[in-house]
Amino acid sequence: MDKIECCISEFKINIFDPSKDKAELIPDDKGVYLISVKNISQLPEQMRDVFFNRFNEREVLYVGLSGGRGLRKRDYRNHFNGTARNSTLRKSLGVLFGYEKVHSRNESKSIKYRFDNDSEQELSRWMKANLMMHYCTGLENVELIESMLIQAFNPPLNLAKNKNETNKKFRQYLSKLRCSI
Repeated sequence: MDKIECCISEFKINIFDPSKDKAELIPDDKGVYLISVKNISQLPEQMRDVFFNRFNEREVLYVGLSGGRGLRKRDYRNHFNGTARNSTLRKSLGVLFGYEKVHSRNESKSIKYRFDNDSEQELSRWMKANLMMHYCTGLENVELIESMLIQAFNPPLNLAKNKNETNKKFRQYLSKLRCSI
């Protein structure tokens, strides 16, 4: 079995539902993860015409990797409990929901931003209620595997490594939204 097939098999077993599971269930090891949405109708309106690949009967939104800090400490905390400043997934969802960007005083022209506290809390609640995290650990060369998974699933919220023509206009639109001041 190749690395991608192995990951996909692991994704089917390692399912984390942040609406009911405790964070301690996620290992603090390096690995790759896939974020899917429980109900596509809960996504921002701008995503209604996006093409989604499916995994485990759910639409795939995002694929990521965890380096040395581990899936629980880095990815779960940053995506589901953090701020947009430390999570590209949160940045994308937040701008699609129309949250206003907040820059630090000395970073007003920077791409580094977060949303106001109420919006960040609302986004965390929404993500925990509507998203699922599938993960695979015990891997070497997680960067290569992440790239291969992005090519396989074409997740619309992955911008940097996604070269697929499908959803290209949406990703360009999202990139402009994220970068506009």
